[in-house]
Amino acid sequence: MKYLTPKDTNSQFKGEPAPQSQPKKNGSGILELLAQWIVTFISFPVIFISHIIAQFVTPGTSGYKLVGAIGFWIGTLLSTDSIWQVLFQGKPLLPWFETEWVGWIGWLQLPFNVLFWISFGISALVQVMEARTLRGKDPATARNEFEESKQYTLGTKPTGNIDLTVALWGDYKRAGLKERYTGGAIALFFWLIDIITTFVGRWPFQYTNPLSIIACFGYNIVAMMAGEIGYSIWKLTK
Repeated sequence: MKYLTPKDTNSQFKGEPAPQSQPKKNGSGILELLAQWIVTFISFPVIFISHIIAQFVTPGTSGYKLVGAIGFWIGTLLSTDSIWQVLFQGKPLLPWFETEWVGWIGWLQLPFNVLFWISFGISALVQVMEARTLRGKDPATARNEFEESKQYTLGTKPTGNIDLTVALWGDYKRAGLKERYTGGAIALFFWLIDIITTFVGRWPFQYTNPLSIIACFGYNIVAMMAGEIGYSIWKLTK
């Protein structure tokens, strides 16, 4: 007869759950966040100024358009001074490299002078026409015109025909070149006007000091190019 022995419950190991450690607050995260705030606060003026500068140098932004417009109007005004002196024998509008100028009182009277506005209009026209020669054609436009021109094939020069046929063959061969040459001649005409009026109005070699000659020459170049560059920048943003 088998005797049933009771199981010793005490002999079995009963696993007890390990006590969970209480989460400890870590102060390093708070210090790191505080340090970021301090750095952001210190660098805020620099970041703000950087964003402002980016507005003036990034194409397509309002600041970039403003720079182009300001450059165009300043260049036009500098060119107006030369045209005003040479074509209408007026006193210099600006004091640089001049022995006399209209002065601040004269500037208050200029808006009521018709010849001043005529000079300004001529100057603006010169700047726009010169800027067109500086910009040239973008690759897409040049490619489209090139592809379009290839569809026109030219046969051999006709022989045994009347002179009118030969003349029309020549017109077909030279089609489009007249406008191209005329545009170049017009651009050259406006460049000559700008160069002549600028250097006649302020002749660099009237000075004996080499530094004054170089400075006056550089001022004339800036006066000629400021309007063209400004108009080109402004036009690219439209």
